[in-house]
Amino acid sequence: MQHQNLFVFDIETVPDTDAVPNLTGFDDPDVKARRGELDRYHLDITDGRNAFPRQPFHKIVAISFLEAEIEHGDGHEIYSLKELRSGGEADFDEKQLLTGFFKYFERLKPRLVSYNGRGFDLPVLKYRAMVHGIASPWLHQGGDK
Repeated sequence: MQHQNLFVFDIETVPDTDAVPNLTGFDDPDVKARRGELDRYHLDITDGRNAFPRQPFHKIVAISFLEAEIEHGDGHEIYSLKELRSGGEADFDEKQLLTGFFKYFERLKPRLVSYNGRGFDLPVLKYRAMVHGIASPWLHQGGDK
């Protein structure tokens, strides 16, 4: 498939402390206490090696991206910058941010570029779409390249 658009993106996340009661049964309402419990859980399952939460335990707080148009030539490509920004509005919640991102992406069907996207960003996007009941078929039907 010869893409007409390039989409370079990165997500920013925070630990999902709302998931802690379902994960460990720890139901203290204090966010710092829940964060400590989430760290403890991840240290336990990694034999003390890593407190960084696994992909399902992150909330997306920002999606930043660059969109460029791709002009195809004789064995080369020329990129024209169309947009560079963070998605959504300042008061968007996670569901609104994801809904906007998926609609935007579905319309473009671009070549996707990210840093650690396959290992972190795309799995987090998939999990958070499931949490909010947001359809994202392109995310599940696309190849791995």
